[in-house]
Amino acid sequence: MRVYVKILLLFCFTLSASRAWSQDVKSYFMTKLDTLVAQFASNNLSLKADEERTDPAFYRMFVPTVLYEDAVKRGISENNGNLWNKNTDSKIELCDRRNMVIDGLLLDVYRSHPHLVRMIEADIRREVTARDFQPEVNMSTIKIESGVPEILPGSLHEALETKKVKPNYWRTSGSFSFDFTQNYFSGNWAQGGENNRTLIAGLVLRLNYKDNKKISFENTFEAKLGFVTVSGDTLHGYRTNNDMMRIQSRFGYKILNNVDLTANMTLQSQFMPNYPTNSNDFVSNFMAPFDANFSLGFNYKRSGKNWNLSLFFAPLSSYNYKFVRYSRLASRYGIRNGRQHKEDFGTQIQPTFNATIFKNVNYSARLEFYTNYARAYFNWENTFTMNINKYLKTTLFMHGRFDDSSRGLYSDSYGYWQFKEYMSLGLTYSW
Repeated sequence: MRVYVKILLLFCFTLSASRAWSQDVKSYFMTKLDTLVAQFASNNLSLKADEERTDPAFYRMFVPTVLYEDAVKRGISENNGNLWNKNTDSKIELCDRRNMVIDGLLLDVYRSHPHLVRMIEADIRREVTARDFQPEVNMSTIKIESGVPEILPGSLHEALETKKVKPNYWRTSGSFSFDFTQNYFSGNWAQGGENNRTLIAGLVLRLNYKDNKKISFENTFEAKLGFVTVSGDTLHGYRTNNDMMRIQSRFGYKILNNVDLTANMTLQSQFMPNYPTNSNDFVSNFMAPFDANFSLGFNYKRSGKNWNLSLFFAPLSSYNYKFVRYSRLASRYGIRNGRQHKEDFGTQIQPTFNATIFKNVNYSARLEFYTNYARAYFNWENTFTMNINKYLKTTLFMHGRFDDSSRGLYSDSYGYWQFKEYMSLGLTYSW
């Protein structure tokens, strides 16, 4: 109600202002007042962006009455506050005229209604403490709705519960694939050939931790198991042609940009026995061989829009252990007669690379090089994946290996080099 009284007083005062310059002020104030009245009448204080908003210069008329020192001083210097009969110079800025009129209105309130003055200007200039904002609560006026417990003001902070949500830095992912190939030849095919079918299943599981600051922990489980039928093998209906089980863990601590101090562990073996053609003496089996590598080194990581690279380097800090469960196979894998295991220290380099070459064509490579300066081991896996759709893909896998410690694997044609390759069409599912 006090607001409307002030608006009315201001309006009446504007009508009685001096003829020399009051017309400009009157027009300006009328526009502002019409806007304010319309807002209060519609109980809508928010205007659209293209409408004129309330000018904050009028705030002194609509807040609790304050005794302003400047208004009193100017009123005394202008013949006891009769501001509207002075300063009729048309060159005075409109904003200055507006302030003069507001000062005059306030002086009139100070004289006629001193009981309305709530505070002086010094009160609102002092530092405001948190205690000034504590409301006075009258419990007799508080209405408690049915079913809502009553909370006393003194225990409000106890009723407010703060729930801390700790970010989850663990991420899981994986993929499963099932590939197959088939070859069929009629009995009179000119070039000859053998019918065969190949089935290969693959599983990859990942559990990674990264706190986006210093710590990273990567865990990967890979498994492949494939079977092939060969008509020329009369002893076995099928044989394994792809058999691998590998667990790799890396714990890294960032020491430089893109460089981590990393502890690496790799464990590798296979699931089932593998037989030569027309022989019941397997040449490999579960834990025959079993390879374990523990290394401490540096891991350099870089990534781009469609690629990522990881280069692990362990200089003279790589421990390699090989175990063969069957003693008769020990020499085949470079272990001295009468023993089933060997161990040594050396240097390891292990780059991994993944890239999207073309749309729906991905390439991934894993290279591992280890040497104890008496022997060398080199392993290079290359996988090209062509995605036909979300679940159907074609895979080309090429695997090369070199190991000059396995005397029993030496070949006059390839030396210590070994090669494997297959191409298949299959199903895949990733999560």
